[in-house]
Amino acid sequence: MSRAGVTAAMASRPRPPTLAPGLRLPLALLSLLAVGLGLLMMSLAARAGVETVPARGGQYVEALVGPITTLNPLQVQPGDPEADLTRLIFNSLVRLDPQGLPVGDLALRWEVSEDGRRYTFYLRPNVRWHDGVPFTADDVLFTVRLLQSPDLPGPPGRAFLWQAIEVVPINSLTVQFRLPEPLAVFPDLLTFGILPAHRLQGVPPSQFSAHPFHLSPIGTGPYRVERVYVEEGRIQRVRLAAHTGYFRGPPLLEQVEFRIFPDTRTALMAYRAGEVQGIARIFPTDLDQVRALPTLNLFSALLSGYEAILLNHASPLFRDREVRQALWLALDRQHLIDRLLAGQGVVAHSPIPPRNWAFHPRLPPVPYDPERARALLEARGWTIPEGETGRRKGDQVFRFRLVTSADGFHEVLAQEIARQWRALGIAVEVEPLPGDLVAQALAPHRFDAALVEIMIPGDPDPYPFWHETQVEGGQNYGGFRDRDISEVLEEARRVPDIARRRDLYWRFQELFQEKVPALLLFYPVYTYAVDERISGIQIGALLHTPADRFDGITEWYTMVRRRVIVR
Repeated sequence: MSRAGVTAAMASRPRPPTLAPGLRLPLALLSLLAVGLGLLMMSLAARAGVETVPARGGQYVEALVGPITTLNPLQVQPGDPEADLTRLIFNSLVRLDPQGLPVGDLALRWEVSEDGRRYTFYLRPNVRWHDGVPFTADDVLFTVRLLQSPDLPGPPGRAFLWQAIEVVPINSLTVQFRLPEPLAVFPDLLTFGILPAHRLQGVPPSQFSAHPFHLSPIGTGPYRVERVYVEEGRIQRVRLAAHTGYFRGPPLLEQVEFRIFPDTRTALMAYRAGEVQGIARIFPTDLDQVRALPTLNLFSALLSGYEAILLNHASPLFRDREVRQALWLALDRQHLIDRLLAGQGVVAHSPIPPRNWAFHPRLPPVPYDPERARALLEARGWTIPEGETGRRKGDQVFRFRLVTSADGFHEVLAQEIARQWRALGIAVEVEPLPGDLVAQALAPHRFDAALVEIMIPGDPDPYPFWHETQVEGGQNYGGFRDRDISEVLEEARRVPDIARRRDLYWRFQELFQEKVPALLLFYPVYTYAVDERISGIQIGALLHTPADRFDGITEWYTMVRRRVIVR
């Protein structure tokens, strides 16, 4: 019977429908398939799961203690609040890895000539500015030539340094730097933000501060400037939007906004009011308030620098190495950290911070040992005569002046240091100086001892601070001259091999402890507060600037999505 006949028979007789024998086998197969499919689905369901993964979107608002005056990276110094913003807007040829070693950023790689005087950089081919224009060697040349101009506002001596370096384009994605002499630290000098030649060509360097680019720049970074809010002549807010064409992939957060506050207290008030989700830096004096907020997560990392007491080696008090050792041993530095920093510091034994590639891991600690300090002083003739409380050596009284910045914190720190030395019979007068400590006291060498913070952005090269040629016109403010240390630092600047440089820096750290050019106190800790709703945050050592905390910001997120996975 045909299929048509079956249909006709069904229509003509009122009986239960039947199928022809020839159609029963396919139905059986379908039944078996249905059962098998059901078993398979049950098996998959048993093995399947749902996971939550980050999704693009959302916003992060951070409180930043200002003021903010520019978004031009060439006019921003490491540690300036503006550096937090320019880190997100711009890229440099070179950036630093978690150990402080230079790696490519806009540069894919580079080569160094045998004589160490030529560096050839090969640029990434897939980088675009925020306006879509391709990044090329022209942008590198333009930026370096700006740095060579004495008319560009910036640190003194910068133009002189770059004028000695020739920059030559090889092709659109290759550029070569020609140095007058070998300089192993040269890649670290290339961590400045690159500017777009097509936007700024023809603008005189002296007029950069008045150009619209000053507050509305474009870069190649993960975020672009969307809007700058100015009220009463001051920047109050800066809103950044994700750069979807970022060469490392678009960030997860759609927007990042910075709101500017005069101090941490008002920033905390803004957090309590729900206006911000993070606070850029929490100082020890504010830690108790922050810890009382259960929704704020704290992240901490060592800063690349240290607090120290510089000694003026022209003073007869400090020419004796044993005396300098005694002053160091007499300081209870852990007490300073616990009492004045709420534990936010690490006792320093080396002028190269821990976690840096050049740090000496087997350097012995310098202990707190007041008894040995007394013995050293007395062995050098500094005794306390009967009936007196102060040390003297013949007619000379052990008395000196300790200068520091009049910023509140350093004043309190200096007073506690003076108290500890007074317990040893040393008379110390603390003199806080308002304004620029370097110009008033350090550069002209008008001090006995000075409490300072020394920052080491990038390569840990100690040459500027401790080489004998840097006493006049450099940063060797204490006037320390030692040929052994100078020779080690000279060779470390010439040798490109990183293993050899590490050995030389280890030797320098050993010599530093032996000769005591200055008294190291502690490595400060940077503490950063972010709301618990912001995820994906990881902060390592801040080996360049506090802005290093944004190195992983493309992975921060507030939004998630669900997806099915089969195990």
